[in-house]
Amino acid sequence: MNVTLNPQLTRAKIVEINDTAVKVSIQGRLGVITVPLRWIFTDKTLEIGQDVEFYFSYMNVI
Repeated sequence: MNVTLNPQLTRAKIVEINDTAVKVSIQGRLGVITVPLRWIFTDKTLEIGQDVEFYFSYMNVI
């Protein structure tokens, strides 16, 4: 299947922070995603309730 993937800028809110990861709730009731801290690029101190943005796309099985 040949599909063009177009990443979309998506907003979320931090709901949990631990020693290794950050859990965010995606706006629009699209769910929750947990990412490693090494994926977070910021000079700010992370706090619960902060808004974040990231690019989101469908997954393509290869």
